[in-house]
Amino acid sequence: MRVVPRSLIWMALLVLEGCATTTPAGPGAPSDAASRATLDDGASKTIVLAQNNPVKMFGQWEFSNTSGGGASLAEIHTMGIITQDDRGRVVPRLATAMPSIDDASLAVLPDGRMNVTWRLRPDVTWQDGNPFTADDVVFSYAVTTTPELRPSITALAPFIERVEALDRFTFMATFKYTYFNALNFDHRNYWLFPRHLLADSLQNDVEGFLDLPYFRDQYVHLGPFRVVDWGLGENMVFERYDGYFLGRPKVGKIIIRAIGDPTVILTNLKAGSVDMAAEKTLLTDAYMDLREEWSRSGEGALVARQENWRYLWFQFHPEYARPLELSQDVRLRRGLAYGFDRDALRELILPGVEGTRGDSFLIASDPRNDIVGRPFAQYVYDPVQAERELASAGWQRSADGRLLNSSGAHVQVELRGNPVDVKELAVIAAGWRGLGLDVNEYIPPQALGRDNEFKSKFPTVETRARDQNEGVFSSFDGRAGAGPQNRWQGINTGHYANPALDQLMDKLYATLDSRERGLIMKDMGQIMADDLPAMHIYYRISFMSIRNVVRGPISQDFATTTGGSGGSVARNAHLWERV
Repeated sequence: MRVVPRSLIWMALLVLEGCATTTPAGPGAPSDAASRATLDDGASKTIVLAQNNPVKMFGQWEFSNTSGGGASLAEIHTMGIITQDDRGRVVPRLATAMPSIDDASLAVLPDGRMNVTWRLRPDVTWQDGNPFTADDVVFSYAVTTTPELRPSITALAPFIERVEALDRFTFMATFKYTYFNALNFDHRNYWLFPRHLLADSLQNDVEGFLDLPYFRDQYVHLGPFRVVDWGLGENMVFERYDGYFLGRPKVGKIIIRAIGDPTVILTNLKAGSVDMAAEKTLLTDAYMDLREEWSRSGEGALVARQENWRYLWFQFHPEYARPLELSQDVRLRRGLAYGFDRDALRELILPGVEGTRGDSFLIASDPRNDIVGRPFAQYVYDPVQAERELASAGWQRSADGRLLNSSGAHVQVELRGNPVDVKELAVIAAGWRGLGLDVNEYIPPQALGRDNEFKSKFPTVETRARDQNEGVFSSFDGRAGAGPQNRWQGINTGHYANPALDQLMDKLYATLDSRERGLIMKDMGQIMADDLPAMHIYYRISFMSIRNVVRGPISQDFATTTGGSGGSVARNAHLWERV
């Protein structure tokens, strides 16, 4: 049975009431029909959202970084070939159907390569009215694979050999080999670009390509709302696009404000000047307090979803790693892994919240948990074992209790995180200080926190949260290191390299059977638990704060979004309403 939203019932009653009245409109007053049209149209309604990070530009170069909440709102203005449905399953969005072996639109070739053929909807237009065609998809591949323009996350491009248009609304992607995730043409993994606006610039001025006004105040894409005021990325105004292929959006305008201070966002939420705050925008304890407050007042709701694997990862680049021996001796890394209390940390940060254990990188609902097991379960809080591991590698306490390295110098480490990680860093640092380490807790300014070169040079350890299940491993690919050779766009900013793990990664990606991938991930998990390029903290739970003035499927969509990026949270922004 289809449930009719109360807002629609209310509007229908207004229409009936208008039909029953016979009172004429006064001079200059709008007619009943005009009033009803205004009510039904929603053009005057505005929804205001907040995120932490300003948007320097539109495109995968900016939206590959999920900190600050901005990446999760991308489908307000940007669309991919696919998205997710109300159960978190992959479904077509700009395409008419998902490719399938049954109709040969998905075919594995005798040499192991794979062809994936997509049929596009013929009714989709860019926000300037030009049709979206297969030529745009081919052009988008050219943009993403241009060496000077490669973003830090090019999830599909490295696996694709070529993309070709078969006709105006059909394209085929040929993968270099069988790839389990070959249908993941969402906006994050395959960002689309309008050929009619950018082709000349790509051909004639690659160096100046990303400086084009298109990527800021003249951005045009396929989503339900188009940018009308970039606001330097800090106060962005989007108006609805009447030509949106799924129907005219129900509100006229969406404003996204970049507010770097989580406390200011919370104040604005409580005051009603912000209607929704994206995930990862408030301090964790603020979410807990807000959940309790709103449960009493009914002013809003806090929606939760299990998001991604939370860990600390080490710096392995010899030029940046300090202390260098930490990257060279796993015993030291094991000592730090035993050196802080994860159970106490989880209870402090997310009291009473289920699904936070992080000793496996698989999401709790993944049926392959029995196969993969819990590879990091051995690393429980054990200060005695921590000291043994550190001492065996030459780090021992001095008479004053401070930890000295084999050269007799005090051991100093930097523990780096994001603004929302304050309490988390404090717990970890306290554990390590108890072992005698000098710990510097450092939270970079918001701008530096999204600077890839800066992020690639962290000296010791950094908090990280990267996807879930198969998606965890790309950050540890030794071939994806960030450096000047790729404009610091490599995803592996910890510079870890392990040929055995890389080989299993290739095997994982080329395996279509889900259970077989589970067996491979079991071996990969064992390598990571033994070598410790990273140490687990917990499984992150993401929250979105929604005031009760917002109606539509946003709560359901947020709760059922899968994938660490949260990129499909706004997939139904055209159905959002404000009352």
